[in-house]
Amino acid sequence: MIGGRPWKRSPVRGVTAVAAVGLLLAACSSGGSPGKAQPLKTLTIGSSNVFPPTLDPTANASQAIDEVIDYNVLQHLVQLAPNGTIVPILASSWKVSSNNQVFTFTIRKRVRFSNGDILTPADVVFSLRRVFAPSSTYPYAKVFDVASVATVATDQVQVTLASPSWEWLYDLAAYSNGVILDPRTISSMATDPVGTGPFKVAGEVTNYSVSLTRNGRYWGYLPQVAGVTFRYFTNPNDLNAALQSGQVQMIDNLSTPQDLGLFKSNSAYRVTAGLTNGKVQLTLNNAYGPLQNKVVRQAIAYATDKAAIIKAASGGYGIPAGSDTVPADPYYLNLSGTYPYDVAKAKALMRQAGYGSGFPLALTLPPYFYAQLAAPLIVSELGAIGIRVTVSTIDFPLWISQVFEGGAFQATIIDHAEGRDIGNYGTPGYYWHYAQTAQVAAELRAANAAPTEAGWIAGYRQVLRQITADAVNDWLYIIPNLTVARKDVVGLPSTAYTESLDLAYVGLGGSIPAAARSLGFSS
Repeated sequence: MIGGRPWKRSPVRGVTAVAAVGLLLAACSSGGSPGKAQPLKTLTIGSSNVFPPTLDPTANASQAIDEVIDYNVLQHLVQLAPNGTIVPILASSWKVSSNNQVFTFTIRKRVRFSNGDILTPADVVFSLRRVFAPSSTYPYAKVFDVASVATVATDQVQVTLASPSWEWLYDLAAYSNGVILDPRTISSMATDPVGTGPFKVAGEVTNYSVSLTRNGRYWGYLPQVAGVTFRYFTNPNDLNAALQSGQVQMIDNLSTPQDLGLFKSNSAYRVTAGLTNGKVQLTLNNAYGPLQNKVVRQAIAYATDKAAIIKAASGGYGIPAGSDTVPADPYYLNLSGTYPYDVAKAKALMRQAGYGSGFPLALTLPPYFYAQLAAPLIVSELGAIGIRVTVSTIDFPLWISQVFEGGAFQATIIDHAEGRDIGNYGTPGYYWHYAQTAQVAAELRAANAAPTEAGWIAGYRQVLRQITADAVNDWLYIIPNLTVARKDVVGLPSTAYTESLDLAYVGLGGSIPAAARSLGFSS
């Protein structure tokens, strides 16, 4: 929900890799398609996400917005392919200075927005400056860290960072900060964001659906569907029934993994358990009374049975998490054994901290199934060490404003779905109120200034060890992305490394280009 670098970079920073991927995209850039189905049909996707509170990803952190709009309608200079590589999109190539501080992008020619406006370097400068403008509403503006953006040639834009970073190019690719906008359409972003992507917004029905139609002006490969409709379901049984009856052709992420048995043995469907960046955690407000004490937070970590929570909330498909990192991260450390399930140890720590009789704790949940499924176990497990948990569920817009933006909570369960978001622990005012934020920020800056990738990784791993030792949050498990689709749905991303459901190559029947398959789209 809320809120890097996939290849090892030499001093010339991946020029060969960029050129190679550029050739792949060129091979995919015609409107034709092998196995093209006639006539084109609309793909209907059943989603268990909450209905998007707006269609503007620059104004709200909801994953539901990015799933529909990011990559599909609005594009970035560079984006993250399903196989984990950074690929050129609106930038045809780029160069990085030897100190990881100056990025020069060559802007792709002959690209139009869906309304017919031509993409220019000035649009790129406007879009990137808008992220860090004083009036910015971007949810991740604090991690952008850009000093200046300017055109440096008729087809080039140069970005100078405030400080060196091994992270920034990945952040530009994976976060909605990177979207390139048409300055003339800003006023309509909430209901009709205009972009350069393979789709454009056709309309929405509040709390029911968002519809996209194929963008006939798209500069790249045209998806082999007439459009895509996202249908929203609050009841998992209704969602399953909709797929079985043909009302929808796929479920974007099965919210109740226990229901996989309905589809796994049926040859009409394809089930994919994709890797994700999602860290489901019991988020702890480190500024709340007893939770200010690190020993209490450690007791909570020992008291929670991760294996039982994974079985209940993820059907056994998740893997234990031990800190703010997943196996896709270059700096990944498996710290899941730091706090093994040990009720006796947890009780001893509670006594050591002066809370042998326990204390009350309010658990405020968003309306997500994984949170609802994990909560009863959390209540029972913390109750065993004297923590008396009361549970409430609030609408997601209120969760965003009250918990995420306001920091007014004691504990919550949430999936932090952004990739490589360790920077949150060095972000002042971030919603869990970690006392060592300034120290972590300094350590991250030092790591990013390292002259080698190995030095950067070592610095980040030290931060992981620190936040784990401090038990800032109770990391529960790394969430899988469980997609169930009809067998004839092709071109879906094989992983969920971004919050977007990248539908650039989707089709109903037929096949996709070999170059798209090499990027990690399914055939």
